[in-house]
Amino acid sequence: MIQHFEKIENLGVFANYKKPQDMDPFQRFNLIYGMNGSGKTTLSRFFADLNEGKADGFPDLKYKIRTEDGEFVQGKPYTRKIRVFNAEYVEDNIGEIEGTLNPIFVLGSENKSLSDTVKIDEKKLSALETKLSEKDAELSKKEKNRGKIFTDIAKEISKATTGATIRTYTKKNAESAYDKTSVLTSLDLKELAAASSEMNQSAMDKHAKYLSPSIDLNGKDRSFFTALQDHCDNVQKITLKSATSIAIERLTTNPQIARWVEQGFHIHTENDGKACEYCQQEIPEPRKEELAAHFNDSDNLLKKEIEGAIAYTERLADEIKRVHGLDNKLFYTELQPEHKSQIEVLKEQQLKVIAVLQELTKTLKEKLTRRTESYTSVATSFTGKLWNEIISKLNDVIQRHNSETDNFETRKKNNFKKIETHYLSTVDQDVKDADAEIALVKTEIEECKNGDLKTGKLGIAPLKTLIKDNRAKISNSRQAATELSKKLASFLGRDDLKFEPEGDGYRITRFGRAAKRLSEGEKTAITFLYFVVELTDQDFDLAEGIVVIDDPISSLDSSSVYQAFAYLKNAVKDAKQVFLFTHNFDFLKLLLNWFQHIPKPAQNGKSTYWMLHCAMTGATSREAEIKPLDKVLLQHKNEFAYLIKELAAFKSDGEIATAYPIPNMIRKVLEAFLEQHSTGGSLYKKLENLNTNGFEPSKKTALLKFANDMSHPTFSGIDPALVAETKNNIANLLELIEHVAPIHYKATTEAISA
Repeated sequence: MIQHFEKIENLGVFANYKKPQDMDPFQRFNLIYGMNGSGKTTLSRFFADLNEGKADGFPDLKYKIRTEDGEFVQGKPYTRKIRVFNAEYVEDNIGEIEGTLNPIFVLGSENKSLSDTVKIDEKKLSALETKLSEKDAELSKKEKNRGKIFTDIAKEISKATTGATIRTYTKKNAESAYDKTSVLTSLDLKELAAASSEMNQSAMDKHAKYLSPSIDLNGKDRSFFTALQDHCDNVQKITLKSATSIAIERLTTNPQIARWVEQGFHIHTENDGKACEYCQQEIPEPRKEELAAHFNDSDNLLKKEIEGAIAYTERLADEIKRVHGLDNKLFYTELQPEHKSQIEVLKEQQLKVIAVLQELTKTLKEKLTRRTESYTSVATSFTGKLWNEIISKLNDVIQRHNSETDNFETRKKNNFKKIETHYLSTVDQDVKDADAEIALVKTEIEECKNGDLKTGKLGIAPLKTLIKDNRAKISNSRQAATELSKKLASFLGRDDLKFEPEGDGYRITRFGRAAKRLSEGEKTAITFLYFVVELTDQDFDLAEGIVVIDDPISSLDSSSVYQAFAYLKNAVKDAKQVFLFTHNFDFLKLLLNWFQHIPKPAQNGKSTYWMLHCAMTGATSREAEIKPLDKVLLQHKNEFAYLIKELAAFKSDGEIATAYPIPNMIRKVLEAFLEQHSTGGSLYKKLENLNTNGFEPSKKTALLKFANDMSHPTFSGIDPALVAETKNNIANLLELIEHVAPIHYKATTEAISA
């Protein structure tokens, strides 16, 4: 049995319902009273939704119920079957009434043993359906866990390939890659770091190859190192040359003086001077001849050759100094170490070339001062073999760099695949374990659905077929039609309407013809009787089921109310648990009287009595609560006294929400009072005909206007300015009752205060 609704959220007026702490549990028989709009229909629908674990149209529904079978929440169907009669049941079947109603299977006495077999199979079916539900939930959980493996590893792959956790690579990508990759290869830390580093690079510019240095000789490029070697040989030849001259010892032994005198001598000769510009003395002829012999043409030619060789050496030095390597950062990461290493070797060779050139310059400058001597200088040479080998290696790096730029996207895809495969390999065993668990659960689900051929166990599908076939053998739809027709005749007091078997169900006929344009009362009677007989259907075990009935007397005349009560009472008395809803006070009294006189053993505990109260909780919202039935209703079974009690206890707090139900209550009390103490066809006439001698007419007028204008209001239709009038008109009504019927008023107020 259901013991409590612990909570109901996001279900219409049950937006935030929580069980009061001191609330008694539901018992076998439960009565719930509530005015229109208090939430009865919503609550009755909720009972029907419990077997599904969800409610159509309310995706955010959350609930928790406590039962003898444990707690049930949204998504977990309640296992005990519930049958519900409410406005929705009537509406769902109205369209069928003028067509063909579904069959009701009534047990034939000759097939009792087959019926027992059906019951056993139904228990098996129920157990299998419960197991299937559990296995479906287990499968969903395991598939979610498997998905989480790929979600987590997708984040790692994304981070390793982009440098940040972004959503461009998702769980779906990881699963697809895993399924398509037959061999999962892992990388070591160094390989993984290199691949990740390359993934974070952008395509780089291409570079021109390094060229060996060259030098322009007479308009033609010549290999630098060939020119250098030739120059080394030439310098050695120059040192072997000597100028023919009569050497002046002092000039020979003093090179600086020799250079100074030589320069002055040539200036003096070119200017045809007679006197020395330094001492202004005429240079003696013997001295001129002596100097001319020392500085002759042969010497000048040798000097010019030496000076030319020095200039060429400097030119070679300038050329080799212009050689420099590219910035290492301009190369892809994996090529940078090799490029850097070769550039360092090249720089070493460059320094060696410069040293050779400096040595040649030194040799030539020495020769300038020793032109009259012929001697052999230290041999100097440098081949470009190693230099060219280095250039070749550097160009190989450039070629690979340029190729990587040309194939950048392909290289990036390859690195991505390496990283992806590596990380997928780290979860390979986890995925295999998850797949094995999923496969096992799927096998169990398949066995639940279709059975196991090896063991001969039936699954849900074949078991349903077997149950349906056996039901067809034991069903007696004509017997059910006859029973329905008899009950309908008894209910309505006439036998023009009948249930006739047709196909797999029934058709409603009137005087033998298909019934058309049924009255609202006839529709209610037919659907309620159909529901009552349906409780004996083989699909529902009344002794183990829960029956919920919401206002079965809607649209029925007063004589049919008692028939409805009689059928209801007999239909549900053997149910495991019963919930009866009503807003009709006369029907409430019938139900109270029945519940209070059920023998205790039959009740399986005391009955419970409740009322639904719905109040405004905001500008556009109402919330319902379940409260114990007011003792005035329970003890005196007097709605008039209950409403008088509610009005007398009303305290206005200035809020529209508090005043919301009061106008309707005032009208109901006024109508009930005038029905007993006045005559007339309308509320206005009855109030006009009421003997109110001595009662202030303006109060009567205000009361009538308030009752007419404000009863059954929508919340948006209440003028806030009229809230203050609520308390005034309660006072007017109570004063009117006391004035006209003081004895009645006294008895009523004493009863509600007892």
